Amino acid sequence: MKFQHLVAGVTLSALTVCAVPAVSYAQAAPSVIEAGSTGSEVVTLQNDLNALGFTVGQADGIFGPKTEAEVESFQTKHKLTANGVVNTATWNALNKAVSALVVKPISLSKSSTAAKNLEVKHIYYNNKLITSPYGFTYNGTAYMPIWYVMSTLDKEGFTHTWSNNVWNIKVPSSTSVDYSSIKYGKGSMAIAINGTVVARVMGITHVDPASNSTTTFMPIYNVIQALDRVEIHSDWNGNTWKMTSSAQSTAPSGAAAYGNVDLRYPAPSSITADSIDAYLSKSVYNNTVGSPMTGLGASFMDAQRTYGVDANYLVAHAIEETGNGTSAIAQQKNNLFGYGAYDANAGADAGVFPSDDYAIRFQAWEVRNNYLDPSSSNYGGAPTLTGMSVNYASDPGWASNVESLMGEISSFVNSSVKDYQTYSPSNTPPAPNSTTEPVYYLNGAMGSTESNPYYNGVPYYPSVAEGQTDMFPGPLESGSFGDSVKQIQQFLKSTVDATLTVDGQYGAATEAAVKQFEAAHNLPQDGNWSFSMWETYIHPDDTTTTLPANEPVKIDEIAEGMAGGYAVPWYHIENVGWVDSQYVQLTNVYRLMATNPESTNTNIPVYSDAAGTAKVATLHSGDFVVAASSTPGGSAYQIQFAIESLASGSSQSPGTLLTGYVPANSATLVAQQ
Repeated sequence: MKFQHLVAGVTLSALTVCAVPAVSYAQAAPSVIEAGSTGSEVVTLQNDLNALGFTVGQADGIFGPKTEAEVESFQTKHKLTANGVVNTATWNALNKAVSALVVKPISLSKSSTAAKNLEVKHIYYNNKLITSPYGFTYNGTAYMPIWYVMSTLDKEGFTHTWSNNVWNIKVPSSTSVDYSSIKYGKGSMAIAINGTVVARVMGITHVDPASNSTTTFMPIYNVIQALDRVEIHSDWNGNTWKMTSSAQSTAPSGAAAYGNVDLRYPAPSSITADSIDAYLSKSVYNNTVGSPMTGLGASFMDAQRTYGVDANYLVAHAIEETGNGTSAIAQQKNNLFGYGAYDANAGADAGVFPSDDYAIRFQAWEVRNNYLDPSSSNYGGAPTLTGMSVNYASDPGWASNVESLMGEISSFVNSSVKDYQTYSPSNTPPAPNSTTEPVYYLNGAMGSTESNPYYNGVPYYPSVAEGQTDMFPGPLESGSFGDSVKQIQQFLKSTVDATLTVDGQYGAATEAAVKQFEAAHNLPQDGNWSFSMWETYIHPDDTTTTLPANEPVKIDEIAEGMAGGYAVPWYHIENVGWVDSQYVQLTNVYRLMATNPESTNTNIPVYSDAAGTAKVATLHSGDFVVAASSTPGGSAYQIQFAIESLASGSSQSPGTLLTGYVPANSATLVAQQ
């Protein structure tokens, strides 16, 4: 894979620079300096004092009262005459103390195995991808080539010099610099700002694979700390380094180019199932290479093709929500987009999905119909990340994070934002192939009904939408939320309080309106909306049919829905209707789990027989399947499953019911409750 670099073949050692503070401090004939002295020797003195913890702040070359006071402190500690005059004895003591902090640079050959995880990283500046250099880890510390960092900082108008193993960052006079609390330990190289050394680092020279030339690498942590002093703040996730200047840190989310991409158009042709999987297999999160979402490239592309939503956006969003597929809700609930994961209790509230593939298809359907459609209630003014951020996420940085990842993925496939359709009100996007909510097909799934406390059985409905609207979800009181609360508010607004806001939040105003209604109808004034009130006033004409408790049922489909404001699956009972899954206990449904579900090896082949004669489909770790038991029969599990989408790799159409075999050494079965 080729990557664009600003300049190939130029190394730090080739730069012609002017003099800056040296890391080697030996002086043949040092001058005697004291209060009132100025010049380069004062700069060296001030850097020496800072290095040793006698902080004078900026090394400005002026021997003032602060410098004099710290010289006296140094002299006292080293049992010298504490007169503030830097004579030969004081210079010798300073040189000895500072020389103890200086070590030789580390030089690694191109073939050295000490540089771990040598791979392409990405540097963004104010949400724009600037360059993608190679970085590595050494002794557990992340290193980046400084030339590329210099090139990035050029965007802020900085210039740089390199001499005597010191990288001097020269910032414009208008830039505020924090010179406080300077102290550093051993190192072979240094970082200075306008001549003041602010960090000593363990530098490494190593061949840059992009230019095949030896280049200087420094620890990212130390560079980030130095840049904080010039109000450039950083976010580093092990693969992507996002720098943001203080002037841009308060910019609205979605300000960069990908925030204005019209998400109703397909991603460029460079975004394919294979390129998505290649990117995911090389992506890095928390210093771990590769995402467990590797293998889902076909699912992302199928969702784009079916529902008309940019596949790059879907991948970036999934990475952002799940920590690259490693989060608990991704691993335990197949929830790749944080659906239903409310901030107060995200792990418990997040919805359960029957597969990662289904979660991707559901997200594409949900976003296209409820966030990118101008006629939908959640439309934020544009079918873009900027528009979605209005009603989609509580995190103000959500859109910015997702668009940065979109840029990173584009860069990986040698693409850029110019290859995408920018939003314009005059755009006429292609119509999606489907606007129907996807379902997950089950083959032979069985369960047992459990009693609903309000209906003396389990209510069932002809559609999930009708069930979500009609079924009483449980106690409705202060703190409740969701569409059921909206229905109550709409009723109260038309009967007792025309000023009531219909926002789906059961707050003080809603509670007061409920009490007003209860008083008018001679009901106990507790401010709660009871089941009898729901049946009498909200849905007075409904004839709810129920299944008795403890009855065996066969489930043939699953669809994601809501109940009382919370995301829950709904089950379709064969020849009956749709029920809230909270009232059905599954008896033979299992999650098919890869041997290591957090690795990149999460695709699971299914064969026609236990011997593995022919592959009939490919499933993914976490998929719901049906089996007689969690114990394999010999060397393989026999499972019943269905073809869910084109992403299965099967030539058979979605909904086709199959029986297959999974090698016991490639997966396990975990009962789904």
